[in-house]
Amino acid sequence: MKLYKISEIAKTFNISRETLIYYDTINLFKPAYIDQENGYRYYNDENISDLYFISMLKKANFSLKEIKDYIKCKNTSDSIELLNKKLQQIKDKISILQNSAEFISDKIQEIENISNQDGCTPFLETLNDVFVFQIEISEPKSEKELIEGIHTLNELRKKYSLEKAKRITILKKDDILKNEYFKIDRIGVIASSVSNHYIDFNLVVSIYHKDFTQKIGESYFKLLKFIDENNFKILGDSIETFSDVIVNAGNCMGQTIKISIPIES
Repeated sequence: MKLYKISEIAKTFNISRETLIYYDTINLFKPAYIDQENGYRYYNDENISDLYFISMLKKANFSLKEIKDYIKCKNTSDSIELLNKKLQQIKDKISILQNSAEFISDKIQEIENISNQDGCTPFLETLNDVFVFQIEISEPKSEKELIEGIHTLNELRKKYSLEKAKRITILKKDDILKNEYFKIDRIGVIASSVSNHYIDFNLVVSIYHKDFTQKIGESYFKLLKFIDENNFKILGDSIETFSDVIVNAGNCMGQTIKISIPIES
């Protein structure tokens, strides 16, 4: 029977001698023969077959413990059960990766859309119908009531699996005209599956606010000036749609909020 030195096995499988010795110490992969005089390890053809199998399982993302458990399986039923468990783990990871890829793709699209706009300037657009899940902020709609409303909304988002839905805030037309840009009337998320309100804006004037939230009044000022200069008429409440992306656009840098005000030309 031909025997192979540990250095030959290590070179063939592109693994280190230390790894093979470690496999021996944890009783995962033992040599066919150890020379008692010099401690040299020797392997046979059966060892090569076993190591190839172990290598395949490692490439399939099996941990060393899982490989040992699989080797210990006494029958096909145990083997199938363990493999099914591993398969489900892999499917779960694939699902997580797919969700991550979709999230990143959405962020890329958002940044591209924002980058296509000239700085932080107003623009006209036609919005599609918007279905939202919203709650009203209690009077007097101060910071205290807003924080309470955000807490309530977050609980509802968890309940209805809406954590990834885009966040919105809505300001009443009268408050906008009185320059009360932090008097939030309603908060919510864009969600057609469990919506409790429908918004039909049609023609709007929008702007991407790419600065700190505290400076959002500056963007509203630009919107109102644009509306006034073009003799447009404000038809209703504004909607602020929040993005998780941070954009640097020259002098404008911060969380990105798209503000839209419905108008009549």
